[in-house]
Amino acid sequence: MPGAAVIMGAGDALGGAIARRFAREGLVAVPSRRKILPLGELVAEIEADGGQAEGIPCDARDEEAVIEWFDRVEDEIGPVEAFVFNTGAQHRLSILDTTSKVYRQVWETPRLPVS
Repeated sequence: MPGAAVIMGAGDALGGAIARRFAREGLVAVPSRRKILPLGELVAEIEADGGQAEGIPCDARDEEAVIEWFDRVEDEIGPVEAFVFNTGAQHRLSILDTTSKVYRQVWETPRLPVS
């Protein structure tokens, strides 16, 4: 059974590229993001290129959901060989143009501690 490469925050740019790369190297790419439709499109691209992928949506802001996500990966796909934490809220606005919705999204996006 091949190992899993899980990518939390597999968006249209860096996270998706990382998922595609791990799949090309023989791991099962497990990309995750909150929006299901783009996740399915990424999985289809990986599979069309001959890789294996299983997209599992997850909200990185919800600790219980993340725990359940990891349990599901290990139970259904295989051992986690690589993990990439790539969440973010990329907004390029001046403070004067930032809405309360955008501010809250950036504020709620989890960050891993830097050691």
